[in-house]
Amino acid sequence: MAAKCLILLLNVYFLRCGANEGINFTVSVPKNTEVGRDVASLPSLLGVEKAELPCGMVEGDRYGRFSVSTNCTVVVARPLDWSIQSEYLLKVRVRGLQDLGHLVVGVKVKVSNVLGYPPVYNETCETPVNPAGNRTEDFLFSLSGSFEAVTTAGDVIFLEKTISKPTDNSLTITVENNNCQVRMAIGLHNLNDLTRLVELLRATQQNYRSTISCHAETAAQSELSLALLHFGTPQKYKLNLRYLEEQLQDPQAMEKLQNQPLVYFFSFEFLTKRKAYYTCKLPILRSPVSISNAPSIRHVQTVTLDLNPIGCAPDRYGFLCDRNCICKNGARCHGVNGACKCRDGWHGVACDIPKPGVFATTTPSDPSKIYNSADVTLHCQVHHVNVTTLALRLPNGSEIVRSNSTQLAKTVLNIQSKDNGPYKCQASDSYGNVFNATILLDIVKCPPNRKGELCDESCDCLQGGTCDWRTGCVCPLGWTGSRCNATCPNDTYGEQCMKECRCRNGANCSPYDGKCTCTAGWYGLQCEVPCPKYRYGLRCQLTCTCKNNATCDNVDGSCRCVAPWTGKNCDENPASRSEPLFESLVTVGSIIMLAALVTTILNKKRHLCGVQPGKDGETEALLQLQQVEAGLAQTVRPGWLSRWGTTSRHLTLGHLVGVGMFGHVIQAKLKTAAGDITVAAKEVSTPDSRCYRSFYREAAILVAVHEDQHHDNLRSNIIQLLGLVNESTKKYILMEYASKGNLLWLLRQTRRQNGTQFLPHNLRYAVHIARALQELQRLALTHCDVAARNVLITADDVAKLADFGQARDVYTTVQYVTNDEGDREQPANRDKDNVKNEVLPLNWVSLESLETGEYTCQSDVWSFGVLLWEIATMGREPRYDGNNQPTCHQLAQTLRRGIRLSKPPYCSGEMYDVMMSCWRENPSERPCPDGIEKKLMQMITEKETRV
Repeated sequence: MAAKCLILLLNVYFLRCGANEGINFTVSVPKNTEVGRDVASLPSLLGVEKAELPCGMVEGDRYGRFSVSTNCTVVVARPLDWSIQSEYLLKVRVRGLQDLGHLVVGVKVKVSNVLGYPPVYNETCETPVNPAGNRTEDFLFSLSGSFEAVTTAGDVIFLEKTISKPTDNSLTITVENNNCQVRMAIGLHNLNDLTRLVELLRATQQNYRSTISCHAETAAQSELSLALLHFGTPQKYKLNLRYLEEQLQDPQAMEKLQNQPLVYFFSFEFLTKRKAYYTCKLPILRSPVSISNAPSIRHVQTVTLDLNPIGCAPDRYGFLCDRNCICKNGARCHGVNGACKCRDGWHGVACDIPKPGVFATTTPSDPSKIYNSADVTLHCQVHHVNVTTLALRLPNGSEIVRSNSTQLAKTVLNIQSKDNGPYKCQASDSYGNVFNATILLDIVKCPPNRKGELCDESCDCLQGGTCDWRTGCVCPLGWTGSRCNATCPNDTYGEQCMKECRCRNGANCSPYDGKCTCTAGWYGLQCEVPCPKYRYGLRCQLTCTCKNNATCDNVDGSCRCVAPWTGKNCDENPASRSEPLFESLVTVGSIIMLAALVTTILNKKRHLCGVQPGKDGETEALLQLQQVEAGLAQTVRPGWLSRWGTTSRHLTLGHLVGVGMFGHVIQAKLKTAAGDITVAAKEVSTPDSRCYRSFYREAAILVAVHEDQHHDNLRSNIIQLLGLVNESTKKYILMEYASKGNLLWLLRQTRRQNGTQFLPHNLRYAVHIARALQELQRLALTHCDVAARNVLITADDVAKLADFGQARDVYTTVQYVTNDEGDREQPANRDKDNVKNEVLPLNWVSLESLETGEYTCQSDVWSFGVLLWEIATMGREPRYDGNNQPTCHQLAQTLRRGIRLSKPPYCSGEMYDVMMSCWRENPSERPCPDGIEKKLMQMITEKETRV
């Protein structure tokens, strides 16, 4: 009945409108509509509930993006591409052509743009192709983690786990198409081996979620962030759900995660085909953590992650390799997001839309294989064009022309550098259209495996090294030598063996990534931590047998006995052999006297033990230092706080004179045996663990400097330490008072009075700081923030280096520079106590510190060069390329291009040469502080002689 009504309606319409006009409808679809989705149902549009209409596409779909199903519904047949065609006018035939009453219905399909689609083929995060790729839900990469922690019982726990496929979870992954940023959320039901990490993260929870940051060993990789989100209460559920929505921006993903009790959220950039090694550091545990039936964990020492790309099968993509690629005509499918890299003659989302034109290629296609004396074939090929003529124009002006041909090739034998230049392909079609393409050769000097000006030397590189005709073998990570025939020398690793190993206590350093394999008795990221008490041996797995308060050697377990005990295990007492005789001679009165003596000793011991652990600040200080610099905590001699300690009762505070790294600097009077003296009291401003760490760190470094046997307060250009106040509510570092303020203020004041012209006598201050750097270098310390603002000028007009809040022990730690707000949005709950949040002013930081986070005395020399620039400009702020606030990544790229601070207007060429020598890319090529001092003194002497 419905069909008859439809036919009647159509006949009426034809009588009024004519068969050629038809009926038109307009529909809109997003450009990311999946293949197979319905676009328009003609029975519904025509108002018929049920119909069996013979329908077919007549015109309007040149590239076959749509099809018509048997029930007369327009369906997406191939991926849409808004950039190529954003609107289609489809003509659909209703009923057979042989029927005089047939109707052609017009369906205008408007394709709407969708931000972020189609995915971009970003070669920087291109993954390897795994021809034997498993079609099950294996990860595109494997994630291996290692974990070591100390229990409350004094044991060291080591755990290792590799995840190559998801377990009992809900997994969702989103990828930002343009910057390879990956966001991965995993909802957990069955925690299994991950229980330990869950409990540890809970113990460090802030704002209903726990977050740790992991830094990559290689500069190419960015930070990896791991967060645990708890959904246990309505408030937690609401806050974390909103956080996930902002991060993932994927409604379908949120549906999978809403009912999960716990969700892991990873965020990182996938930027390399090679294995990436991350080191993580958890915040301090607020309390011991109980894990299943294992002992409670008191402190987490290290967490490391290895991200190893494996790849998917050629026709699969995604982090689970569970998605089918849509790429056609030999296009390469991106393993992360499925984007297609089209071959010549095709374009579109799926590379299935013909791209008319002429394309120029070479054989071999790899430019590095086009070298002197090689044979190179140039190809001109026409795709999807009714070609009439095809021509190849050579650099000498001659042409090769073919008629009605789609291909043309020219082989150049024994090609030479003179053959560089444009080779132009030109094609004309029957409509008069002209298509052009150009090949510009860049011929490599020598053939493969040859080097030298005359290409008369062989490379013969081993270990997969490549031959560069200029430099010879370019070795893979961990290898060196003229033929890549040797591993990196001791204490070096990485590309060209340029990085210094940080392993300590005889540990082996991996030449590939610098990982440390600890020897017996040590553990930690750099093998810098000795085994806990009563543990020794490899990985601290052996139990000491020492008795009676003996000290156990952490390496071999040997016992150092306390008198009167002797023996292998300190369980033998020589005095016990005369015990029977002693008992026979002891009188009742002697027993009473002995009891009284013991009582007295116990009372004294009880008085001593009544002091709470850390009451004097020593234990607290060491614990704080161990979180950032275990080596420094071991370097300062025991009792350092008491030796330098004084009481706040002897301190009379005055006015505020400045702001330091972690607090305020106040002019004060200190009462001493010799009388009152004026001091600068550096006060902890905020009572949190980060400020306390900075306080103890600066205090410990100044103590280490001042207790060195070669330190001379009268001659030193490091600010003098006068005392420490370490009370529960009052903490001060007392230093000499520099009445003339900091060098930056002094330079700017002079500039206001005398103009911008450089005053040569200011070079004296640079000489003083060069001497301070020499002292730090001798003590294996680095300042990390050498700048005019941190140089103080005394009443005697002497410059002294101050503000060691950022200072580090060169051999025991790595300092990281975090990306600023411009690099990436930071979570609102970022742990403020984490020392990784300490961000240095980037324009003073060396190139290697920006890229690797490592600070050395050579990086202080770089900063000293910026200090010289500040002196030459009378306190101007350094800027690179006019960018006052670059991000870490931007500044590193700028410096890698060889761009440095420009020469100041009134600066001599000789002084600018000193600056440039401080900014050399290779740290080992920079001058030492003593060499800088000699050069500056020479410049000062020459200026005084001329005057």
